[in-house]
Amino acid sequence: MTANKSKWDKIIIGAGLYGLYAAKLCGERGERVLVLEWEKSPFQRATYINQARVHMGYHYPRSYATAIKSAHYFNRFIKDYDFCIHSAFDQVYATSDSFSWTNREQFVQFCQAAEIPCEELMPDKYFKKGLCDGAYLTKEYTYDAGILGQFFVDALTGMKNVEINYGVRLQQIDKGPDSYVLTLESGAALETGFLLNATYGSTNQILSLAGYEPFKIKYELCEIILCKPQDKLQEVGITVMDGPFFSVMPFGKSGYHSLTSVTFTPHVSSFDSLPQFNCQTKSWGYCSPEQLGNCNDCVAKPQSAWPYMSNMAEKYLKAEYGFSYEGSLYSMKPILKASEVDDSRPTVIRKVSEKPTFVSVLSGKINTVYDLDEVLKND
Repeated sequence: MTANKSKWDKIIIGAGLYGLYAAKLCGERGERVLVLEWEKSPFQRATYINQARVHMGYHYPRSYATAIKSAHYFNRFIKDYDFCIHSAFDQVYATSDSFSWTNREQFVQFCQAAEIPCEELMPDKYFKKGLCDGAYLTKEYTYDAGILGQFFVDALTGMKNVEINYGVRLQQIDKGPDSYVLTLESGAALETGFLLNATYGSTNQILSLAGYEPFKIKYELCEIILCKPQDKLQEVGITVMDGPFFSVMPFGKSGYHSLTSVTFTPHVSSFDSLPQFNCQTKSWGYCSPEQLGNCNDCVAKPQSAWPYMSNMAEKYLKAEYGFSYEGSLYSMKPILKASEVDDSRPTVIRKVSEKPTFVSVLSGKINTVYDLDEVLKND
């Protein structure tokens, strides 16, 4: 562990994509950077446990701002991290004939307005007759979190001015006249003039520890199902939207598909600023509102919603696009309460203090990581 009262140009809390991207960017400028991570290795939570979708914006017909920003960064992300991108499949979006917020004509108009590619297909190719009124070939890929994480670890390992500490338990954050002092459970004290909170699921916990107002967040305990696709599904990703539907698509380069459902992926929700769930009381102290454990390692993780998710997909998909269950991944997902109205997913970067600087980032989109560039510039 770092020696007592070590001083750093920047301290970053969280070793997901946003944290390690920031560390690499600042490290390349010669700054002394320390990354603190609760887990034993990077990319163990939100960066890994998601659909692995590199968004072009199709998912957000009710939020043009989210769609346009996703499309804006799509090509840059694909170019920068092409080595971890899986693009050799057809990404198909479809609009359901019933219970959808968006119909065929509205989706086409949305794609035209957002200037994102959209080629109409015959719904009967993928879906049972009469269930979808439109199907569209789109341009959207997935990324492999394992490959991407190793890239950042290798890059940072070669920088003598950057250090990553794993298994860290943060106890206290104190603000001084020109720096923050972080006290760890080990007794170590770390000092910096620039603190970045890039924890995502634990964003409010870190803000509260430093005495700042938390984000207005809804928390969802979510399940991503990994499944083995049949031959015809291997080269296809399918998303039925915009409503209580499902998505099944390649999970990076793993050979698996992820299966999610708007209705069944979230198991339980909490509207408290620090999330409270019944399962926390059964975790033997592993997880609490103040310190979220990793649901995958928790004895109290929920039973899989596989029967419900698979039934929904099977209701829509033709039999030749089938799949079988392989396993489940669980994560805690924070969503801004304001986003519940229009399904928007903005990247929010809040600078709560300046000189010393404290920045907190909350984003559910992988390719909007570039929003950090401006805030990480040297003063």
